[in-house]
Amino acid sequence: MKITEFKAHNFRNLQDIVLTPDPGINLIYGQNAQGKTNLIEAIWLFSGEKSFRGNKDSRMIWFEEQFATLSLSFDDGEREQHAQIRLGEKNSCTLNRVEQKSLSALAGAFQCVVFSPTHLAVVQGGPSLRRKFLDSAICQIRPDYHGYLGQYERVLAQRNSLLKEIARYSYLRDTIEVWDRQLAKLGTIVTILRQDYVCKVEKFAKHSYAGISSDREQLGLSYQSTAFDSLLDHAYTQDKVDCYFSRLEESLDQDIRQGFTGIGVHRDDLELLINGLAVKTYGSQGQQRSTILALKLAEARLLKSITGNHPVILLDDVMSELDISRQDYLLNHIRENQVFITCCDSSNTLRLQSGRVFHIDGGKLLDEESAKCTST
Repeated sequence: MKITEFKAHNFRNLQDIVLTPDPGINLIYGQNAQGKTNLIEAIWLFSGEKSFRGNKDSRMIWFEEQFATLSLSFDDGEREQHAQIRLGEKNSCTLNRVEQKSLSALAGAFQCVVFSPTHLAVVQGGPSLRRKFLDSAICQIRPDYHGYLGQYERVLAQRNSLLKEIARYSYLRDTIEVWDRQLAKLGTIVTILRQDYVCKVEKFAKHSYAGISSDREQLGLSYQSTAFDSLLDHAYTQDKVDCYFSRLEESLDQDIRQGFTGIGVHRDDLELLINGLAVKTYGSQGQQRSTILALKLAEARLLKSITGNHPVILLDDVMSELDISRQDYLLNHIRENQVFITCCDSSNTLRLQSGRVFHIDGGKLLDEESAKCTST
């Protein structure tokens, strides 16, 4: 997967830019609030996902303008494709000039992985953020996963509502089994898919982290299930469903007192470890950032192993809090993917061995050409 051309018009402060990137590393530097993150965000929208910044679509349009347009030409390894997004009163998009139902319909056509400083919350924040990280990554690989998750959340909401009613009307207790049976089936599916993903991505994450840390540290991942003590395999079986159902039965009295379901995939967590110690508690800022980077690079490698195509990697404001050796790994040792890296420090351009350098200033992109950064 390679971007051959990107254009933006009235997207935040990117009023009119054209980017013709290098097929390898693209380093985009500039001061704060000049448009670096806006550029990464604009490319990311072609993945079919929502903005990683969480803003309303209207805020993506430049002041006093009615609409913004983005266009992306990319080679998916088999053919050149073209996608266009129009943001306005009604958002729309096309793929190869064919109108799509929604922006999310672009998912799967253009594959990319993004790192943003907001992703540090995956390490530093609560379990819900780590679950969201897993769910988002799995959706790229298994489109049907989103459906399972949605069904689970709807059944969970019904069960929680019933728990509150049972606290007032005890005779309703017998009716909860219907919801527990459904929740056990869906919860087992989600658990299996999450654990399977963690097992697969851990291999790639270990390799990526070893490269980032120059083999000085080892990364480990562990999925913490509240419904299962352990899963020896990732096959869906009735025994697993029955185990999940039993845990719901065992916790029913406590759930009634609390008014919500206390066990299940909505309460699970992903444990991140460096040399056996929890990154959240014991990791430095650099180690925490390196952990998320390793997970993102691993996500890209796992996508490649499944789809056969290398996704584009977007790394926003990635250099801060990393030592020189870790920065060098990102600049010069990711060779198979097309990568876009943003940073503030122009000195990083001097250490780039091959690729292309762009300077962004006031939403305008200046190509400093590959000659300045190509080793001889």
